[in-house]
Amino acid sequence: MTTLQLRSVHEVLRPARGDGLSVCLVRPPAIMAPRSLSYYGAVPDLGLAYVAAAARVAGHRVSVVDAPGEAIDTYRPYDTAVGALTAQGLSIAEIVERIPRDADVVGFAHMFLHEWGLLRTLLPAVRRRVPEALLVVGGENATAYWRRMLDDCPALDACVVGEGESAFCELLSAVQTGAPLASVPSLALRRDGHPVLTHRAPRITQVDQLPTPAWDLFHIDAYLRGRHGSGVDRGLAMPILTSRGCPYQCTFCSSPTMWTTRYVRRDPERVLDEIEALIATYAVTNVNVNDLTSMLTKGWILEFCDAVEARGLQFTWQLPSGTRSEAVDREAAERMYSAGCRNFCYAPESGSPDHLRRIKKRVKLPALKRSMQGALDAGMRTHASIIVGIPGEEPADLLSSWQLALNMAVMGLHGLSVLVFAPYPGSADYDALDREGRIAHDEAYLYGSLLRSAGSFRSYHPDWGGRTLWSVQFAMLLSFYGLQYGLRPVRAAQVVGNLWRDRQDTVMDQFLAAKIGTARRRLRSLGKALRRFARR
Repeated sequence: MTTLQLRSVHEVLRPARGDGLSVCLVRPPAIMAPRSLSYYGAVPDLGLAYVAAAARVAGHRVSVVDAPGEAIDTYRPYDTAVGALTAQGLSIAEIVERIPRDADVVGFAHMFLHEWGLLRTLLPAVRRRVPEALLVVGGENATAYWRRMLDDCPALDACVVGEGESAFCELLSAVQTGAPLASVPSLALRRDGHPVLTHRAPRITQVDQLPTPAWDLFHIDAYLRGRHGSGVDRGLAMPILTSRGCPYQCTFCSSPTMWTTRYVRRDPERVLDEIEALIATYAVTNVNVNDLTSMLTKGWILEFCDAVEARGLQFTWQLPSGTRSEAVDREAAERMYSAGCRNFCYAPESGSPDHLRRIKKRVKLPALKRSMQGALDAGMRTHASIIVGIPGEEPADLLSSWQLALNMAVMGLHGLSVLVFAPYPGSADYDALDREGRIAHDEAYLYGSLLRSAGSFRSYHPDWGGRTLWSVQFAMLLSFYGLQYGLRPVRAAQVVGNLWRDRQDTVMDQFLAAKIGTARRRLRSLGKALRRFARR
């Protein structure tokens, strides 16, 4: 079937015949680990909103079951073999009840590995609700883990691999016309009982011609009211993408499997059109740029900042996901701050040049430090992430990362995340470990990325166990924050003040607010249990 490489987006998203299909898209509940250092809960699902918009433009009748958004304040215990987790949102029964009985296709968003356990339980329940519907899963983890997913769950019919808009619409067209699913590109399905993958479609290059995310189908007011976003809480916030993909091939990252290494950048004016619409519709005051690799070139940064100032827009924006540093020098940082950028997250991952080469992380540490200093001088709140425990890391590499952490504290960086390595499906490190038989696809693996800061995770380093890495993680964090606050005690006072006033300025404020919220929910649950016990 012809793909986006040969036709425009509008030709691929052609109108469906008649009234189109009844398509229900499902965002499963968010899964969290309260006893770990992870602190993100549910956020608006940008990928699913893009797919919903594409399916609707193609003429299908689209509904969305937004499990977190429809029960944003509901947190349920989610028991696993490796400990108690928390699910935020609707229960499985409530999700199933909301799926239209006339649904022809039900699509599920699946971004993270730790969501598969719940999704594996949800799919058979949905199958009982709509026995004739096609059940399809798409997203980052589905793109990499499709073979095991199809093997593990007979209720699952297919996985969309890679970008979803065109492939999902091609799938809907095939269902409507009765064409064989094997003709649909970028689809994993069963053939003679065995999981197989059809040919991969080329990347979408005309991203600005895609319909804007269909936020009207989601419970956005719930996310905004509860200030649920991926970045620091600076007011009503929504996510956007300014680019897709990443040109790099870090061995710990699944991006090359999901996106290939093609980097597609959006037109700054079209990005601002989307932001203006979000401001007009939802009174947004902050935007979270959720790119894999944003702000890659200085020219794009300056063009974007020029456009913000030319339109006279007043909003803050931030980069919470971690980005490259080469393009952000002092000039670029000052322009970004003037245009509203307030929080900037770097992703050096290691302080060792040798280790960076091994993991194919093309970071030049001197340039990184210059960029950090420029961002700090411009007034931005900065954060960085380091990964420890990647196979091949030597003690000298670990010491270099520790030294980098201390240097960043002296420099004045506002925050640091230290992550313990967990092999993501689709990454080169995962493939190597899986070939060696070192990945047991059990619950300890499924939830390992959530529990890697809880002291009970599985280590994949040949010489360092989980307890060792957990100790290194905490020691590195304590030394960074101890040195930072020791040199700048006013910052510690500001953190306390922000907690008291319920405001956020840094990632540390965001982390503490999330953990305090978890503690409050536990106290409320305990209070309810005690009252029930007293009434007996």
